[in-house]
Amino acid sequence: MRPVRWQENRALPPCVAALMAALAEPGAGSGFPPFSDAEWDRALHYFDRQQLTLLLPRAGLPAKALQRLERNASDNRERIRRLEQAFLEIQGAIRTPFLALKGFANWERFTPDPYARVQYDLDLFCPETAEQARDALLALGYESAPGGEKFPTDHLPRLVRKTGWQWRGDFFDPEIPLSVELHFRLWDEETEGFPAPGIENFWSRRVEQKLGGATYQALHPADALGYSALHLLRHLLRGDVRGANVHEIAWFLETQASNDAFWTTWRDLHGAELRRLQAVCFRLAAAWFDCRMHPIARVEAEALGRRIRQWFEQFAASPAESLFRPNKDELWLHLCLLDSFRKKAAVLRRRLLPARLPGPLDVIFIPEKQMTPALRIRKQWEYARYAAGRAWFHLRALAPTLSRMLRTRF
Repeated sequence: MRPVRWQENRALPPCVAALMAALAEPGAGSGFPPFSDAEWDRALHYFDRQQLTLLLPRAGLPAKALQRLERNASDNRERIRRLEQAFLEIQGAIRTPFLALKGFANWERFTPDPYARVQYDLDLFCPETAEQARDALLALGYESAPGGEKFPTDHLPRLVRKTGWQWRGDFFDPEIPLSVELHFRLWDEETEGFPAPGIENFWSRRVEQKLGGATYQALHPADALGYSALHLLRHLLRGDVRGANVHEIAWFLETQASNDAFWTTWRDLHGAELRRLQAVCFRLAAAWFDCRMHPIARVEAEALGRRIRQWFEQFAASPAESLFRPNKDELWLHLCLLDSFRKKAAVLRRRLLPARLPGPLDVIFIPEKQMTPALRIRKQWEYARYAAGRAWFHLRALAPTLSRMLRTRF
């Protein structure tokens, strides 16, 4: 499995490529070319969006970037403190069983430093009681964000507290309100076009974990890896990968590469098809961050079909490039995972000709009584600008996508 050579990538700005290389090979070098302040700002903004900023190695960074990262790290510690408080409040309010998904539930196994992980929401799995849990949060002052019911998700419309907060360009602002997503399922077979067999057993294998002295329920460790991989796969196929999700899988694979007991259990609990779907993300993690794998995981990654392996040889870096080189290269990977012409046609139609407008932006945190005429104009302007940007992305990606479709058989 060939890793991406980030330093040679011409689709990424040079500073972004250099930082990706440093993240993939910590300690490989301690110096960077003399990039301008504007180049550093653009690169760090990219890593903010990928939720990777606080994981960057500090060696060789210029003083201004180091100062910025120290401030970001301090703010993120405060965000984590508030997140823990919010979770404990929510746990006390919800009287029906639920599991904590991702985020702090995975701190011990998926990240080198919990305080370097950026978390904006709480994901709770309530397979039969999501509505009751929502009612409990409404009683705490949360409100359902408008428009979320229009999008294919595994959860109810996200819940937020309307504190009046407005976006100020800081991804680490401790005041950013926490969102809560109440999941009623773990996989959307109708939208993705294929099942994740065995995921229905995750609930029955739940285990207890602790946060701040309080006990809560979470996924079994093998299922936590399974769900994290499926979550990444869903975002990969929908064209909105966050680098942090790839890094988490890579970190897990690297640190558990010698854990025979875990991987034997993982193989026993997950059937062949569920292991295959996870192996797609194992291969992406290895391509991006050149991580080690336990032999059981490596066998699964190397057993992927020829066309999937070819996709990684050609397009492994495409999800990281999409902000600079609009593309829908993940579409060909999705087609490789589908088993009928009808399903492939449905995915092609949805991805080539999106029919849904983007969801609401940050003004969802402003109470209606605080919506002044100026804020309403700003809301309309920001939404129009964002929607136009997404439309321009799809238009720029359409021609190369159609060209590739004419040259490729799936």
